[in-house]
Amino acid sequence: MCRIATGDYAVELLIRRDRVENGLKRLMEEPGQRRQTKTAEELAAMILQDLSKVDGCPKRGVNVTVYGMPWNAMLMFDAEAGPVRNKAEVRQFFEIIKERLQRLYELA
Repeated sequence: MCRIATGDYAVELLIRRDRVENGLKRLMEEPGQRRQTKTAEELAAMILQDLSKVDGCPKRGVNVTVYGMPWNAMLMFDAEAGPVRNKAEVRQFFEIIKERLQRLYELA
């Protein structure tokens, strides 16, 4: 159900929304909620370690590059990896792993 509010009720809703948004922002900025820092090499190693557990992921020839601020990562397969039958699935797991680590860590 959608209802358009007018008058004082609308102002009260805006104030409540502002309080909730500011509260969430403060929670994210609190020192206890800060993300740990890792080097690009540490993050790449963590991603590779998780990818190695995916069925069909090559044991060799898989390269992860971590770069930028805020950080991002790139997955590459070289010739040593050979043909990767489930490349799309491995890339999908890579994206999931990367997004999880982006929430937990920032680049040192």
